[in-house]
Amino acid sequence: MLRTRSDGDELSTHCKSLQEEKKDLGGKVRDIVTKRDELPKVVVELKARLKESKSWLEESELQVAKEKEASKEVEEELIMCKKDAMEQHEKGFQKVVRQTGLYAKDLDLSFFYPFKDVTDNFLLDEKDIVVEEEVGEEQGADDADV
Repeated sequence: MLRTRSDGDELSTHCKSLQEEKKDLGGKVRDIVTKRDELPKVVVELKARLKESKSWLEESELQVAKEKEASKEVEEELIMCKKDAMEQHEKGFQKVVRQTGLYAKDLDLSFFYPFKDVTDNFLLDEKDIVVEEEVGEEQGADDADV
């Protein structure tokens, strides 16, 4: 009888634990069902957000294309301005050469060149003069360090 009572207590305890487990599982099943019912709403929301993102991406791509085109136009305009400036420079140079020819009729004007300059009594290309000046500046900086 003692054995039956202890067996009964064990069975009762086991039964109670199974009932609690059943309640817990029932709650979990309800939570899963609730989440499952919410999934279509989440899918609809995600699809709407995806559609918005695609729309935003298309707008951004159009904006980028417009900006590239505007940049290209500005770059072309800059090139044209540089060409115009160069032409004006050359026209001004030729004007000065003509005026010099008027005042100094004996002078041979064929030696005049718009992109050369006199440095140390030599006629040099301006790009060579720039290189020489840079080398001179570097040497001056080296001398200052000593």
